[in-house]
Amino acid sequence: MSQSASVTRRSFLRISGAAAAGLALAACAPAAPSPAGGAESAQPAAEPVQLSLSIVDYVDETRTLLSDAVLPAFSEAHPGATVSVNYTSWERYNEEMTTAFAGGVTPDIFQGGAVWSPQMAQRGWCLPLDDLLANASESWNWDDFFPALQDDSTINGQIVSIPYRIDIRSFWYRKDHLEEAGFSEPPTNWEELEAMAVACTKREGDQITREGYHYSSPGGWQNDLQAYMPFMEMAGGQFLSDDLSHCTLAEDPAVEALEFIHKLIVDLKVQPYPGFEAQGDLGPLEAGIAAATIGGAQIERNARTYAPDQLDHLWPTLPLTHKVQATHVWVNKYFISKLTKNPEVSWQLLETLTSADVLSDYCEGAAFTPPRRSLGEAEFMTERAKTLLDSTEYAVPFPKHHRLIELFRPLATNLEKCYRQELSPADAMAATAAEVDALLQESA
Repeated sequence: MSQSASVTRRSFLRISGAAAAGLALAACAPAAPSPAGGAESAQPAAEPVQLSLSIVDYVDETRTLLSDAVLPAFSEAHPGATVSVNYTSWERYNEEMTTAFAGGVTPDIFQGGAVWSPQMAQRGWCLPLDDLLANASESWNWDDFFPALQDDSTINGQIVSIPYRIDIRSFWYRKDHLEEAGFSEPPTNWEELEAMAVACTKREGDQITREGYHYSSPGGWQNDLQAYMPFMEMAGGQFLSDDLSHCTLAEDPAVEALEFIHKLIVDLKVQPYPGFEAQGDLGPLEAGIAAATIGGAQIERNARTYAPDQLDHLWPTLPLTHKVQATHVWVNKYFISKLTKNPEVSWQLLETLTSADVLSDYCEGAAFTPPRRSLGEAEFMTERAKTLLDSTEYAVPFPKHHRLIELFRPLATNLEKCYRQELSPADAMAATAAEVDALLQESA
């Protein structure tokens, strides 16, 4: 039996079992009073409700899960409700959503990425969920979602989205490389990381053949930026002020973080810049050409799929500590459209999609990290996956500015200049703060 078939069957039995229980309770309820002087009347049929759902974050297993189990069980539990699904891709998603809202015809529920909550709230595209969430069923528990995820979904005091998966990054290392260099335990702080990275780096002449620490690879413009965020947070820094009025990267914590990374790359040369590229489907750590990195669940997923012989060497830890113990989390979430004509039924579907049972199977099918604490005990969670989930207790989400992607570009540009020794860490951060502040003034 394939994993997807097993997941779908288990989901269908569990979800349809819950639906059957609800229908049984309805069947046992007292009959409605008969009209005066007349015979007992039949209950009216439920009004037809057609919901639409836009899914952008899926694999074959999760698509099968939704179409064969989750949505049929939802329709069974809600007579008259049917759900149509549009499966799309990230490349065209923003354009599709912009066109849908401009035309006034939107999906009732739609998925969104890590920086979408402030964007959707600013545009008025999402329905505030507080009143609907207050009437959630007893089995659906908002407090089961980690504090950082609740914070990420809350804009101006209103809950605007519900997480369905996270990308939590923490420290990963190769046990074989550390043992070879004489380390019996992985590092827990910056000083230990520096010592480990220097000891684990291998060279042939001036050429680095194994990175002692892998910071980032060449490619996307966000590569350096994403790798910098956890270090900034470990230093106690942040990208924007709490009131989102100005950039704080020129302040000491953010500069200190960049100075440390600059030291690793430029002075100690524990990786070339840019760092090693992926080897096919394997990142540098999984491929054995890096001793450590900060990464997410894809490391275990890649090794399990493409290099199972390497898996025993690869282990995550809880986040490293400097001024604070911290790391960064990317949160993907569902929204209900502000234009939905059926907010209550849309919430019932959203509650189903983000229930512990459905998220367990959804995240298992796609090898995602789930957003709920309770799913640390799910059957599919490995020891490595549990460590990553536990790391979410130390997570920091993105700042809540609706132009965040634009604000990030100066940082990405100046990080590269710093690592190429065109700017000092202090000058790179000062230049970034000035450029970001100029963009913030446009939004004021």
